[in-house]
Amino acid sequence: MKKQNLGENKSKITLKKIKKQVKGITLIALVVTIIVLLILAAVAINLTIGNNGIFTRAQNATQKWEEASKNEQDEIDKVSNFLDDYMNGNAGSQGEDDKVTWLDDVPVPDGFYYAGGSKDNGLVISDNVADKKDYTEENKNADVSTDLQGNQFVWVPVPDPSKIFVDETVKLNGVETTTDVYSKLTIRDEDKEYYTASKPGETSKVREPDVLSSYDTDEQYYKTILGFNSTKEMADSMAKEYKAMSDSVKKYKGFYIGRYEITGTVDSPTEKKGAVLSADKAGNWYSLYKACKGFTKGNVVSTMIYGCQWDATMEWLKQTEFKEDPSKVDTDSSSWGNYNSSKIETGSNPAYQANKIFDLAGNYLDWTQEASHTYSRVNRRWWQQLFKL
Repeated sequence: MKKQNLGENKSKITLKKIKKQVKGITLIALVVTIIVLLILAAVAINLTIGNNGIFTRAQNATQKWEEASKNEQDEIDKVSNFLDDYMNGNAGSQGEDDKVTWLDDVPVPDGFYYAGGSKDNGLVISDNVADKKDYTEENKNADVSTDLQGNQFVWVPVPDPSKIFVDETVKLNGVETTTDVYSKLTIRDEDKEYYTASKPGETSKVREPDVLSSYDTDEQYYKTILGFNSTKEMADSMAKEYKAMSDSVKKYKGFYIGRYEITGTVDSPTEKKGAVLSADKAGNWYSLYKACKGFTKGNVVSTMIYGCQWDATMEWLKQTEFKEDPSKVDTDSSSWGNYNSSKIETGSNPAYQANKIFDLAGNYLDWTQEASHTYSRVNRRWWQQLFKL
């Protein structure tokens, strides 16, 4: 019996140990489970709100979507603005590299400032910030002072550039240089061969751009004054310059003309009221041509005026300042020009201006780049006097 009891007791003890072990295993498993759950929870929390969590990723995705939407809207706005400009005749004029400020449909280049007037009566710009004015109705219609501090230029609109340019490839006179565009010059007198316009290379008429068979082949002019090594090099430069000018007029639908006859010196030219740098003072056409290139500033390039630009300026005056009496441009300009034997300083007489531009009529010779025959350039003041423009 005792043996039996001992066996039963031993069985009971063993069972208790097993139960204790089971309980121990259960607690350990529970602890492990809790630890695992905590780890999973931490991972879940990190995946949810950590630096790379779902919430963070969602926020980043939202931010990127908003940025993409803004960029898309910016592109849509650019297209919309381009279409608006195209409908207003300013296609291609709003590029990032243009560096211009638009006043209505007139471009003001970087480094220049609005100084008064409007497109219809002469919009004036200056390269001196001291001359800057607000673009208001009052300033649009007010007189613009002749005492501005900077060099001044006036915008000449050219609504239809095809009226002054011909897009055709032709060879210049006496050189291998070609041009892809040339001037559709106004025929000033059909009865006189001298004034009949033609294309470059035809030396019996007037044309541009082109070189002369005489003076342009003389080293003292093309090299000593202008710095070219040959007539060919001069011709290449003239063709390139003309192409750049025509591209600009086509793009912006207009160009700037000096408000005054050129003043200052050949090496330091100015576009201000004062003593005129005439051909006599400069020496010759080549020196004046060089002086006119001296206003280059930033993205703005200056040149001596072309005959086609002069024609465009006269046409603009007939449609605006002299709309009621175009004969003051076509027939007799003596009422707004100095045709006396004595010359005056440009800008000195308020009566001698049209659309804010002084001394287009009379006073000193107004040379252009227009080639005539084989030996000369055309000056428009002489033409004005001859035909009482």
